[in-house]
Amino acid sequence: MPENGPRASADRRAAHGGGRAGRRDVRALLLAAAGLALAGSVLAGSLPPDLLAGPPAAPHGRSAEAEYADDRAPSAARERCADGRDPAESFPPGRVRGAAVEEIQERGQLVVGIDQNSYLWGYRSPQTGDIVGFDIDLVMAIAEDLLGPDPDVRFLAIPTDQRIPAVQDGTVDMVVRTMSITCERWQDVAFSTAYFETGQQLLVPANSSIQGFDESLDGMRVCSANGSTASKRLESESHGADLVGADNHLDCLVRVQLGLADALMTDSALAAGHVAQDPSMRLADDPLTQESYGVAMNLANTDLVSWVNAVLEDYREPGPDGTRSEWRQSYDRWLARYLYDEETDPPPAPPRPQYRD
Repeated sequence: MPENGPRASADRRAAHGGGRAGRRDVRALLLAAAGLALAGSVLAGSLPPDLLAGPPAAPHGRSAEAEYADDRAPSAARERCADGRDPAESFPPGRVRGAAVEEIQERGQLVVGIDQNSYLWGYRSPQTGDIVGFDIDLVMAIAEDLLGPDPDVRFLAIPTDQRIPAVQDGTVDMVVRTMSITCERWQDVAFSTAYFETGQQLLVPANSSIQGFDESLDGMRVCSANGSTASKRLESESHGADLVGADNHLDCLVRVQLGLADALMTDSALAAGHVAQDPSMRLADDPLTQESYGVAMNLANTDLVSWVNAVLEDYREPGPDGTRSEWRQSYDRWLARYLYDEETDPPPAPPRPQYRD
């Protein structure tokens, strides 16, 4: 079982695995069970052997890559800050060697807060022992740009409610941990531009009477990770539910599996890992919000934020010979199998970057 310690250090480099074998039958099963499937379960021993090393990449579908994902119509409301800004706006990109970047380069090591319990995003492979996933691919791209080939990266596994303190007190240089960019969080940490779009959604057992974020929650026990955007939404609008807190969203899934909670609320993107490992779960109704994941850094380290944004500019771009972007390659490796149907869906693409004036 993955450890949940607040400062668990994993000084390993990510292993980039995955072939190109399509798993359309698996995806069909998950979609039938949960609409859009995402999942996570502690019962790693119940997984097929090919999943233990990490999901293989989906087959190449269309050769053309969509420019940006957020050109599509949103299905839920998006937050606006008091000054009218979209919270996903960040500092302009630029590789400027300021104090924060200089410290990392002179140290020769990048220290990153991650999750090792989020299947597909950041998790320890039971087969190899390496921490792998979509977030980890991005960490390695940033590290290689800052430090060169074969960079020294120190991973610190951090609970959801410790992400901001770890950035503020310098325990980590950055957090890459499916962290939603919000106006409130911008008061405490700085964010890169968005690298993934998601939204809050309820995850329930397939036979649950819960229909969605409505009166069907009355009297139900709903779990969310402490300090998450899901917990804040539930605190402001519970629909009569009894709220249950946990260190991580995976702990909430375990509570549901053990009958200690009736539902959990988390990002729809994280829910994919949950359903992928436990198809007995389903997503209830549509996402409630439209949110973006970003890399969190110290407010004072604007040079590092701009450097990461420059890395993300390159990460999103297809190669000059038409090869898929690093973002798309990572998506294919980890997420396409559960989120993308090449016959009906537009090609997956990253969010359009937004910059502050």
